Amino acid sequence: MTNSVPSGQTDVDDWFDLDRYREAAGVAYEFSKKKMEDAGEQERKTIEKGASEQRFTEASQEARDNRQARQAYKF
Repeated sequence: MTNSVPSGQTDVDDWFDLDRYREAAGVAYEFSKKKMEDAGEQERKTIEKGASEQRFTEASQEARDNRQARQAYKF
């Protein structure tokens, strides 16, 4: 056997290596954390883009309204 089996155990399959479990859990945690950070960054970019487009649209509408108001005011 390549792994040492604790006393009282008959086979490697009867137990698991706690250190290997902790290592795997750490890897899964880091992967999960990175994935959430990436999703958050993408969401921030999406919100920023939407807000920027909304400001542009509002500015365009205001300019249009002002132009129409000036044209209508002329006699």
